[in-house]
Amino acid sequence: MKKVILSFATLAILVACGGDAKVEEKPVVNEVVATVEQQAVAVDYTIVDSSSVLNWEGSAVGKAHFGTVNYKGTVKVADGKLIGGELVFDLTTIDTKDLEGEYKNKLDGHLKAADFFNVDSFPNAKLDITAFNAGEISANLTIKEVTKAITFPGTVTITEEAVNASAEFTINRTEYGIVYGSGNFFDLAKDKIISDDIKFKVTATAVK
Repeated sequence: MKKVILSFATLAILVACGGDAKVEEKPVVNEVVATVEQQAVAVDYTIVDSSSVLNWEGSAVGKAHFGTVNYKGTVKVADGKLIGGELVFDLTTIDTKDLEGEYKNKLDGHLKAADFFNVDSFPNAKLDITAFNAGEISANLTIKEVTKAITFPGTVTITEEAVNASAEFTINRTEYGIVYGSGNFFDLAKDKIISDDIKFKVTATAVK
């Protein structure tokens, strides 16, 4: 009789332990499945070369210049939303559009030189998109190996075939180590001061 009672007690303990193990395993399995599903819906779109031009504008007292920079990149979409992306700007392609001839070549060369973007040492700048919410793009912008988190308004339209996006934003160049001609860093005559702000406008189309 004692053996029978002992057997039932042992069985009860094993059943109880088995039940606890199943409860603990269930959320782990669901967590793994959710992760796999999230990875499965993320899709990369590649920016079309013909649309990959960044427009820039800089100014000094009484004058302004504008031009372009070429870039390449991808954007990542999940569940119909922009969730990430990487744009790499080729600073060796800085191209002033409001000047011609000698004056254009002189400004292009100066912008590429050590006073400004120093393209021999830092040929690329990069924008890493981290999120798009309520009409605002969050990203990390890297210039001359200095990275700053920025947020700016943007428009993004997503279809099964393409992503169309446009945005405008302004940076303070001195935050990225570009201080040449800045009235905040040098004692200059008023007509020699160059604005610390650089305006950018980007419009892009990306396809699968």
